[in-house]
Amino acid sequence: MATRPIVMSDHHHHHIELVLATRENTKNVGWLITDESDCSNNEIRIPFYDSVSEGGNFEFGDWKDQPCVRQAMIRWRNDMEIAWMERHMEMTQGFVLIGKSPGLFVLGEPTHDREDLSESERRMPDLSRMKGYIIPGGCGIILKKGTWHDFPVSVGPDVNVFILNTREVVDALMSMDEAAPMDFCDCYKISCKEVYPNIALRFPDPRPFVRSLGLLDGISSSGPLVPQHCDSYYGECMKRIEVSPSWGGRSRGNVWVVPIINVESFNSGTFGPSVQPHLNQSHPEIANRGWRDYGNKRGLKRLAKMFNRHGIRCTAVVSSDLTANEEVMSVLQQLKEHSEWEIGAHGMNNSDAGHSGLSNEEECSSITMCLDRLQTAFKGDRPKTWLTPGFSVTSSTPRCVMEAGGVETLLDFVDDDVPFQLIRRRGEGTADDKQEQQQSIICIPYSMETNDFSLILTRNLSPREYAAAIESHILQLAKESSESGIPSVVCIGMHTFVAGTPAAANELDKVLGRLKLQQNITWATALKVAESILNGGDDNDVNDSTSNNVALLAIDFQHDFMSPGGFGEALGNDPSTLRH
Repeated sequence: MATRPIVMSDHHHHHIELVLATRENTKNVGWLITDESDCSNNEIRIPFYDSVSEGGNFEFGDWKDQPCVRQAMIRWRNDMEIAWMERHMEMTQGFVLIGKSPGLFVLGEPTHDREDLSESERRMPDLSRMKGYIIPGGCGIILKKGTWHDFPVSVGPDVNVFILNTREVVDALMSMDEAAPMDFCDCYKISCKEVYPNIALRFPDPRPFVRSLGLLDGISSSGPLVPQHCDSYYGECMKRIEVSPSWGGRSRGNVWVVPIINVESFNSGTFGPSVQPHLNQSHPEIANRGWRDYGNKRGLKRLAKMFNRHGIRCTAVVSSDLTANEEVMSVLQQLKEHSEWEIGAHGMNNSDAGHSGLSNEEECSSITMCLDRLQTAFKGDRPKTWLTPGFSVTSSTPRCVMEAGGVETLLDFVDDDVPFQLIRRRGEGTADDKQEQQQSIICIPYSMETNDFSLILTRNLSPREYAAAIESHILQLAKESSESGIPSVVCIGMHTFVAGTPAAANELDKVLGRLKLQQNITWATALKVAESILNGGDDNDVNDSTSNNVALLAIDFQHDFMSPGGFGEALGNDPSTLRH
C-alpha cells in the first residue's frame, strides 16, 4: 500500500532523516553528479582534444527556453526549521557544489503524478518520502521535474554553489516584495506552517553527522572544532556531591543491579565495533556491519524475552536514528508499555568519534535533537536517562544534558560502586540567586568490569566466562552491602549484538536464574535508582523494582476454622468476623 502524506491533528515535530547522497537513494528526486560519473555515454567526438572524453547532453536536463546560471554563497544558519518548499514543473534545476565544503539538500519525491493521492494531496510534499541529503563538495545534483526542495543549507563551513535555473523563475522570485507563497511562472512555493499547521518540519543539526562521515576533515567551520578537554573529571563547573547512604530505603543493604541494553544505530558506509576488524578493508564491508545489524534484528528480542522471563525490568538506551526503524521501534514500544522497561537516550548514533571534536554548540544541539526525536517517537515521554555514545564524553556533556531538559540520570562515569550527584552552578549573585540557578543530575556508575564490550571483545572471554564474571561481581557487591548496610549499584552494560548472541544469552540466562535466588540483590531501572535517591530513601515505590528479598506468607483457612464450634473457636477466636 502506498504511503500517504503525514497529517497530524496535534502539534508535533517531524524530523527529516539525514543520509549521505548516493545515486541509488537520490534516483527518485534527481540525478547525482560526481567525479565518478560516466562521460562515455553518448560521447561527443571532438577532433581538437585527443585527451578529452566529453559526454553528450544530459537527456533528462531541461532548462526550458532561457537557462540562467548563477553562483551563491551559503552560510551557516542556527534555525533548523524548514519554512518553505517549492517545485518546478517545466525545468530540471541543477546545483553544483564548488570546493570541498559539503551541503545539505532537503528533497521530497514528486507528488504531482501520484495516483494514490487526492488532488489536494498532490499539491503538498509527502513527508514520509522526504530526506536531508548530504552532498559532498565537488559534486552536484539535477532535480527531477516536480521534486520538492528547500534551498541548500550549510553544514557548518560556507558552501559555494553553482546554480542552474531559468530566467523565468529567477525573475518571479525577485518580483516578490516579501516572503509569501507563490504559484506563477513555474514556481510553486508553499509555506510549510500553512500547509502543515500542526507540524514543525525540522532537520537535525547536520554537523555531527557530516563530521562522522569525514567530510569536514581539514575544513574550517563555525565554532571551535577541537576536542573539548575536561577541566575536571566530571566536566566544566561540575561538583560531585555524595548521596545519603540511606537512599536504598528498605533495600539499603542490597546491591542494586541495573541492566542496560544498548540499542544502537550505525551510519552506513562508516565503520563501527567489529568482530573481525581485518574485514573492514573490504568494500562493501558486509560482515561486521551484518554482525551489528543482527543485534537489532534478533539480539534485542532475545534479551527482552530472557529478562522478562526472570521478571527483571531493564533500561534500554536508544540511538535516536533508530526512530526510523519501524521493527526496532515496535519492539521497544512493547517493552515500554507491557514490560515497563525504561527508555533512555544514547545519542543520535554510534558511528565514529561520537561527541569528540564537536564544538559546545554542536554537542548541545545534538543532545537536544536526540532527546526531542525520542520524545516524539515514544508518545511524548522524554527520556530521563542519558548515556553518551562510545564514551565520547567532553567537558560540556553534563552541562548540555542538564540544559536539554528532562534528564535525571547520567551513565557517563565509571569510577565508583555507589551513585552520586553532580551539581552545577551558573552565574553570579546572592546565595539565593545561585540556589535558584543550580542544576543537578544523578550519576549511576557504568562499570567497565561488567560491560560486554570489555569482557568479550577486549578480554576475549568466552560466553561462560563472561557470565561468570558478572555473577562474581554482583555477589561480591551484595556481600559488601550486606555487611556495611550501605547500598551499592552496578550497571550491566549489554549490546544487542554482543550479549544478545545465542551463546552469551544462554550463559547469562543461567546466571540470572542463580542470582534471583540470592539475598541482598535488588534489580531496578536506572530511573528507579534515581527516584530512590531523590526520595531520600523513602521509596514506597521500591516494589516497582525487583528485589530478591521476598517472602510468601500463606494461611490456609479451612472451613472448620471459621465454623461455629470449630477449631478456630476452640482456640478462643471469634470466627464470626472472618465470615463477613
